[in-house]
Amino acid sequence: MLPWDALAVRSTLVMLCFGLLAQGCGGSGTGPDSQADDAGLHSIVVSHPSQPPLPPAQSCEVAIGVAPAGSAAHVPLCSPLGFDTRPPSHGDHYPIWADFKVYDAPVPWGHLVHDLEHGAVVIAYRCDAPCPDLVAALTSFVADRPADPLCTGTRARNRMILVPEPTLEVPLAAVAWGHVYRSSCLDRPSLTAFIDAHYGKAPENLCAGGADGSQGAGWCP
Repeated sequence: MLPWDALAVRSTLVMLCFGLLAQGCGGSGTGPDSQADDAGLHSIVVSHPSQPPLPPAQSCEVAIGVAPAGSAAHVPLCSPLGFDTRPPSHGDHYPIWADFKVYDAPVPWGHLVHDLEHGAVVIAYRCDAPCPDLVAALTSFVADRPADPLCTGTRARNRMILVPEPTLEVPLAAVAWGHVYRSSCLDRPSLTAFIDAHYGKAPENLCAGGADGSQGAGWCP
């Protein structure tokens, strides 16, 4: 067993590493590193898969955490919102959800959180410069996800959403209701495991067409 001082130092380093995820942290291997508290999450597990980092990160790090319970009320469309986690994984949201699809421009999180309440998983990415290879890889990843029987007869094949998000603090994130995945690399095994564990597990397990503000008048006309 490590002495108390060593445990304290290790815990502090893990917390610092998670906070600096976008810049990259040292470390290697694929096993869980530790648990910490940051970004409104608890029970955070950090691992370092052997994958190339995404800019501007310098190493591959995956951090998965659980969000605290909170309100899930509907609020007026396009009204200001505050969320407990980064990126949002639960909370008050708009009464209209976004269509389950791949988007090429940001979608307001007030809509996306409603998607999460319906059991969706949202994958978000940040590219400070054009990143066609990453977009293509993520689009292919989403396309490979299995069809959802609950979506039969709707516009959607499943309840997956892919969206760019320039405000992310990390290059890549995924969220399900109450759970957050943050990464500085594209690690398919851990991302797949996250989706498999949390897809369709939300207060309202349903698939129905939503809105697509990327066309016409936009999300907040």
